[in-house]
Order: sequence, then C-alpha cells, then structure tokens
Amino acid sequence: SVFGSRYHYKIKHCMKTGKITKFKVRMVVQGHKMQEGVDFEDSFAPVPHTTVGRLMMSTAAADNLHLHSIDMTQAFIQADKISEGVNGRTFITPPPGCEEDEEGVVYEVLLQLYGIPSSARALALTLDRWFKEKGFSSVGFEDSVWSRPAGGRYASRITVSAHIDDLLIATADLKVMRLFKQDFLSRFDGTDGGEVEQYLGCEVIFDRSEVTVTLR
Repeated sequence: SVFGSRYHYKIKHCMKTGKITKFKVRMVVQGHKMQEGVDFEDSFAPVPHTTVGRLMMSTAAADNLHLHSIDMTQAFIQADKISEGVNGRTFITPPPGCEEDEEGVVYEVLLQLYGIPSSARALALTLDRWFKEKGFSSVGFEDSVWSRPAGGRYASRITVSAHIDDLLIATADLKVMRLFKQDFLSRFDGTDGGEVEQYLGCEVIFDRSEVTVTLR
C-alpha cells in the first residue's frame, strides 16, 4: 500500500520566559489509513504511569538526588526499523511542496517515521534493548522505567524513566550522571536538558533548602 505524507511544523517556547527556543519540522506519514494486521502488527508502546515522574521528583528532593532530563531529537527515526507491511515494506507519496521530475513517484520508508502506528513501539523496544545491554533492568511492572545498581562503570545507582522521547535520570553522583548522559547521547541524538526544569508540559521547581518540589 502507498500512504500520503505531510510536513508538520511546531514552535517550542520556554515555559519560564515565553521565548522561542526551537523551530521544529518533521515529515509525518498519514498512518491513520493503515490497517492493523495488514500494514502493521502491533502499536502498543509502554509509558510510565503518571505517578512515576512525581515519585522520581519527590525522591530526588527527599534524598538530595540529581534529577536531569534528556529530550530525544526526532526520536522515532532513531528506533530500529520494524519489518512490517506488504513484504516488510511501506511506501509513501511525497509531501506537499516536494516536487519530483516524474509523476507517480513514491518513497520507500526506511525509518520509523512519525505517523506510523508502530513507531512508538519500535522506539520503546530499541530503548529497552539498549538499557538492558548496559546492565539496567525494568522496575517492577513499569516497562519504560529502568534502574541499575552501583558498580562497574557507574559508581552510584541510576534510575531512568522514558515517556516516549522525554527522559528523567536520577542519581546521587553528578559524575555518574555526566557519564551516563555521555553514553546515552553517543548512541542517541538528543538535547541535554540539565537539571530538570520542565516535564510533560509542567514547570518543575526544586527548593533544596526546604526539601520540596513544585509542579505548575
């Protein structure tokens, strides 16, 4: 099957100042026309429960942990490709504004583009493989939260949650935090957000002296 595509534009703002921080554009597949069992097999992708982020923040405040963030850049295209569709191949028409010399030209999709129902699942599986290769294990029933005890390359425990492409990282040792982010960003493209200031549309305010964290 051949599916349509389009460009999606977005402007990101700083929650504190309101200033523009990023202009984003991505190619999106019109995957709403894809049929499960024909064009893709499974679209389920785990995300942390809503309490996980708040729990990590409150624990960081109570135990004086460093809590940093990473925002993955164009996360889905960094996922390992899932072979699905007719003969494992998916095709799209060029997006509006992309002119071709010949009519009837189509593109074969070689990466997990936004709009494909299985892309979030592909990213979740890719992250899970990477974390487990690094000695992490899933936390309880949370398939998108991983933890690694102190030892070996990392001198203190690290806990990471991934809400699709937004990561929270908690550890007691700042050197370990830097080392982990170096390892992660050598495999995945992303933006190091430093000490977390916003998460999933909320501003995060730590008051270390009062041992509190506020979301607003």
